[in-house]
Amino acid sequence: MRLLVLGGGGFLGYHVAAEAQRAGHDVTVASRSGSAPLDGVEALAVDRYGDLSALDGRTFDAALDTFSDPDAVRAAAERLRGAVGALGYVSGMSVYHPDGPAVPDEDAPVRRPGEAAPDDPLQERSLAKLAAEDAVASTVDGPVTVLRVGVMVGPRDPSDRFTWWPVRLARALAGEASRTVLAPGDPQRAVQYSDARDIASFAVRALADGRGGVFDTVGPLRAQPLAAVLDACLEAAGGHPGDVTWAWAGEDALRAGLRDVEEEQRPLWFPEDQIPQDAIDSSAAHAAGLRFRPAVETARDVLAWHRERGGAALAAGFGAAQEAELVRLCAPGTAPTG
Repeated sequence: MRLLVLGGGGFLGYHVAAEAQRAGHDVTVASRSGSAPLDGVEALAVDRYGDLSALDGRTFDAALDTFSDPDAVRAAAERLRGAVGALGYVSGMSVYHPDGPAVPDEDAPVRRPGEAAPDDPLQERSLAKLAAEDAVASTVDGPVTVLRVGVMVGPRDPSDRFTWWPVRLARALAGEASRTVLAPGDPQRAVQYSDARDIASFAVRALADGRGGVFDTVGPLRAQPLAAVLDACLEAAGGHPGDVTWAWAGEDALRAGLRDVEEEQRPLWFPEDQIPQDAIDSSAAHAAGLRFRPAVETARDVLAWHRERGGAALAAGFGAAQEAELVRLCAPGTAPTG
């Protein structure tokens, strides 16, 4: 397969390019920089708001677009009409209507213009994703595969919201941080997330097979108790149960304690009230071949990647003093260790 990845230098786009290359496909990436993210990958310089001429005269068996602006997505799809077999688009689970079912599947109601509360931060971006879905579906002649993603984690995650956990635990085990670790809410709370590499693998197979349709790529099949995920992160860092003290703090107390910290800068599973659904049903994607690797593998690989990049400061999380204060305020009675 000759695959074009529009945005192949980003998080998911990079992993799609890498997975396609591993599967033996010819990969071209298009980005503003025009630089190749991997050896053996062709790169094209493309300005999504301007010059798309690098796509002219080229043909591809499939393409994947990860962009969010519907006008730019439509422009690229129109440019590729007749020059690409199948087209994939990366959307998001936030497109589902907040008043819909608690566990939506692909047929659940989606958001509509003019219906959101004034303080709903997801409405505008979700409507843009839906418009982009419509743009590709109405423009491309071949199969269109829409991937509605949820929380994505893994190596190269720019948010560091999952990365925080194995890094924080590795520092505790090395004696560089307290072994009393702040943890959010109920340890038995079911949480959902997806390793971007697993979504990439599914996307490549779907495009190679010409499989069209809309797929939720995170769901109850991936749900795990939060305590089990954090224990997997501890194992990935080289620890064992009992090596740290979890300071489980109630969500209401954490909301108050974190009111000055943007949700996007909090480690995963600390209070984040933007998503109204309890979970997402990805049984259709699972039936079509979507599989997820164990949490400990994701955490181990994330920690290795973090070390390869030189242990850079994390984009999410707390300093030692702030975490200790949050433990004191939100989890009173937890004995500090380390």
